Amino acid sequence: MFSNLAIDVALGLVFIYLLYSLFVTILQEMIARALGLRARILTKGLRRMLDEDRRREDLGYFGKFTFFTWFYEKGWSVVHYFKPFADAPVLKKFYDSPSIRYLGENTASSRPAYINPATFSQTIVHLLRNSTAARDTDSATVAAALEENSLGLGKNTLTHIRNLFADAQQDIPAFRIQLENWFNEAMQRASSWYRKHCQTWLLVIGFMVAGIFNVDTIAVAKILLKDKTVRQEMVQLASSHSYGYGPAMDTLMEHRLLYKDSAFLRNDTSLKAFVGDTAVIGVYAMLRNDAGEARNVLGIHREFSPAHPYGLSHPYQSNGWLVIAGWAITAMAISLGAPFWFDLLGKVVKFRNTPADSK
Repeated sequence: MFSNLAIDVALGLVFIYLLYSLFVTILQEMIARALGLRARILTKGLRRMLDEDRRREDLGYFGKFTFFTWFYEKGWSVVHYFKPFADAPVLKKFYDSPSIRYLGENTASSRPAYINPATFSQTIVHLLRNSTAARDTDSATVAAALEENSLGLGKNTLTHIRNLFADAQQDIPAFRIQLENWFNEAMQRASSWYRKHCQTWLLVIGFMVAGIFNVDTIAVAKILLKDKTVRQEMVQLASSHSYGYGPAMDTLMEHRLLYKDSAFLRNDTSLKAFVGDTAVIGVYAMLRNDAGEARNVLGIHREFSPAHPYGLSHPYQSNGWLVIAGWAITAMAISLGAPFWFDLLGKVVKFRNTPADSK
């Protein structure tokens, strides 16, 4: 009896987490695209590669402490949001080069969110070749540019590129391969930055959605535990709707809104195309409908009245601190991502439907 009860409660919670994690993912992606987050992370990665951190030494002795460097980086991230090429002359030359300049979509999103490694290496070679007056073979011209540092590279970056050129034995095709390997390795780090940003946004938006829609995990768990009728209705809702989320997940992955690996190296960055896509809007409408059904079953709507100014009228939400804790648990669950809850929902449904003698 207890086993079936625990499974049914878990199934109801997992279904709710799946609904809202998909819902929040779409909202998060809309915000990320509106802010050009992928393009900004790409710019940050290229800034680290080409211009290093020219102001890091300004911290002096305090640069040894994570506390000060964290505030330093956050402060400069605000500056770079409005002035992406501040104190980054090589980065500006890189983005001004014709091979990069025309990769952006429009004037509002002029920087690309994705750069092919071959384009990166080609652009660097062109910049080196055009930065010096020496004109001989390509190898001799690039060698002269690196010797003179006519491009104005940072000290560490210059040393690294010189080493790559030496490793390639001053052969341009081999040098480009070295540059592409360097770019790919740096972009793997940038991918982790993007995932951290997404995780933060999912957590923040998840908490806001949990508060607005009153998705209180603690209250929901109590309702599912104590009300057999609600629990059965929720289980039926989760079991009947779970199979419909396979195509929805495929649609969102096809549109690169969901991902199990890195979401950084993507070229789909058009907010206009996203909003106008009927397939994604259909998924969004389905989520809103199913979320509404789930809330109707649970009966924890927010009802504002003089006795309940915050709309927390349900008996299980009399303690405001517990409500905030329930919202926070929901937000943390949402931040785990829809693929996690979709896989777990399938496992729970399969386990519940397995006959007892075969378990």
